[in-house]
Amino acid sequence: MKIHKLNVGPLGACCYVVANEETNEAIIIDPGGTHEAIVALIEKNNLVPRLIINTHGHGDHIGANKEIKEKFPDVRLAIHKDDVECLTQPKKNLSFLGGFLLKSPPADIVLKEGDKVGIDGLEFEVIHTPGHTPGGICLLHRPSADNEPPVLFSGDTLFHMGVGRSDFPGGDQDALIRSIREKLFVLDGKTVVYPGHDDVTTIEEEKDNNPFVS
Repeated sequence: MKIHKLNVGPLGACCYVVANEETNEAIIIDPGGTHEAIVALIEKNNLVPRLIINTHGHGDHIGANKEIKEKFPDVRLAIHKDDVECLTQPKKNLSFLGGFLLKSPPADIVLKEGDKVGIDGLEFEVIHTPGHTPGGICLLHRPSADNEPPVLFSGDTLFHMGVGRSDFPGGDQDALIRSIREKLFVLDGKTVVYPGHDDVTTIEEEKDNNPFVS
């Protein structure tokens, strides 16, 4: 698994292009904007995108869905069932707060807790972590080799020494902290966490030091 990271859109959200190094097929996680840079990375590395996964439905994480699907028509789009409406409703994806009305194509795949989603040789388990949004998810990859740590794409649920905001419509602080404690902090401490904003961290580091979940 090869992970490419880009900071995209006006808020610099983290977009990850995750590739199967044997086949060059790829998954795009949270293409929140700056579609030109995402396309350029894909073409530079000769990748074949097969799937977009949105960890939640806010505009800074879905902003380039439309352009990516137009450029690569075979790409399928996945999001949790509780954030499906965010894709097509600017009031729910909060893009109107930035002065524009963002509409993404609708979901091709509707996710729920425990689903497995991915491509050949690269599969993620869906962990439903409501709190930032009702349909927020994290994506867990368990490697086949014992010497490799698990990998978690945490969206806007868990950050390096921080957590996602819960003061937007649909947010719930108690649910967010409960999601982190009961669903993420029970994972292997060596799990490498790739968040929706800021720096890479680990479950162990956040469990021991994150002041918002202590």
